[in-house]
Amino acid sequence: MTGSLKTYDQGITLHQLMKSLSVEKSFHLNEEHADLLISKIVFNSKQVKRGDLFVAISGTKLDGHRFILDAVNQGAVACVIEKEIQTLPPIPTLLVKNSRLALSQLANFYYDQASKKLKVIAVTGTNGKTTLTCLLQEILNAAKVSCGRIGTIGYQYGDQWIEALHTTPESTEIHKMLAEMYKHQMRAVAMEVSSHAIDLHRVADIQFDLAIFTNLTPEHLDYHKNMDSYFSAKKKLFIDLLPRGKGLKKAIINADDPYGLKLVESLANKGIAYWTYSTQAQSKWDVFVTDWTSSLEGIQANVRTPQGEIKISSPLIGAFNLSNILAAMTAALALEIPLREIQQALKICHEIPGRLQKIRHTQGVHVYVDYAHTPDALKNVLLTLRKLNPKKLITVFGCGGDRDPLKRPIMGCEVAKYSDAAIVTSDNPRTEDPAKIIQEILPGIQEGGLELRKNVWIEPDRRQAIFKALQRAKSGDLVLIAGKGHEDYQILGKEKIHFDDREVVREFFKT
Repeated sequence: MTGSLKTYDQGITLHQLMKSLSVEKSFHLNEEHADLLISKIVFNSKQVKRGDLFVAISGTKLDGHRFILDAVNQGAVACVIEKEIQTLPPIPTLLVKNSRLALSQLANFYYDQASKKLKVIAVTGTNGKTTLTCLLQEILNAAKVSCGRIGTIGYQYGDQWIEALHTTPESTEIHKMLAEMYKHQMRAVAMEVSSHAIDLHRVADIQFDLAIFTNLTPEHLDYHKNMDSYFSAKKKLFIDLLPRGKGLKKAIINADDPYGLKLVESLANKGIAYWTYSTQAQSKWDVFVTDWTSSLEGIQANVRTPQGEIKISSPLIGAFNLSNILAAMTAALALEIPLREIQQALKICHEIPGRLQKIRHTQGVHVYVDYAHTPDALKNVLLTLRKLNPKKLITVFGCGGDRDPLKRPIMGCEVAKYSDAAIVTSDNPRTEDPAKIIQEILPGIQEGGLELRKNVWIEPDRRQAIFKALQRAKSGDLVLIAGKGHEDYQILGKEKIHFDDREVVREFFKT
């Protein structure tokens, strides 16, 4: 038996949809349009089909208002705009203050407010979002609460798998996905919520049960400009969106992060319920570790919780993964999942795609592929691997093009501090010259102490760079291939080609 939703299976009238909007002005709207049936809500004019409502969005690169007549020619029967335009389309047109917010409101209403029917857990922060949503999905499924997942490595529920274009999709896609999850018997969803998604109103009308804050380190500063703005975007999830939710409406906060502590202070001032977690043995936090170890075999830890102390085991490794595990435990406890069920689920939750993912082989070289593409994430991964005491730690990495260039020397410095050797290569150079990106990394490597020409090699071809690292590695050495993780593509110029670090490693060991 599947869940039922009232609207999107049959379509919905324009008059009904207008109930979700605050319309400032309307044009070409007559009584005869009361029963005008809307088949879908679309914001990309190229995707419009007959019977659709087109929402014109003023984007950073393209202005949707320029494509209204294209949408009409494609079959749009109604339109939403956020600024008055010279040539109005010959269809019912609604003027609103903010088209992106209107898109969210329309999508929520069109898909029958599906988030009300699910336990929705939001995970935000610079690092850890993917691992945490995977852990939550495993715990909830093991507790017989069927859980979907929305995030960087894909959108998944039951046996359905959809490739991710964004960490958090556009509002129309999110609400459709939530509706589909409910129809397919999902009763919960763990979703990564990016700062872009919060800032651009993609999640404005989702009713959250829990919101989790992992950490905040410099990223997306090409968009947010500074850390204060970046933090403000994340904070909106907890201060503005979570209180509008349902059920628990509880925040789960990493007390080891300075921005987490700032958030705790804001939540306390607003009277918003929260639980804290920490890798430090301090009884003032709700969930914390009393002692722990990490090895190639995984994590062992004693954790104190409101339900008592328990020993946990996990195949994941490193302090940052311990933090992710604690976040998942705290959220699961808030959802009233018994501690013993959480303990059992953590034992069987193995590697997360592209997150310190170990590539199996028989030549005595330990190879890990990780998505780390920020200085802090890279430092955490390198520290974790360094503590495993390899004979040598060899790092393959690069930096993405058309993204924050200030982090390039910082990432080079972190690699140099913790690696015995490094191969600097291309990540997703996009429209930038790979050689230029590499040259901007090298000063950081010199600052970090690795000698160029002796322990550092430059190889812009990523496949060749991985091969060179593996050729140099001997039994007992460890190779980290950082930056792309789960991605199965590389962006060169404006072209997306197939490329998977993990496939390249397996190819090398077969030759």
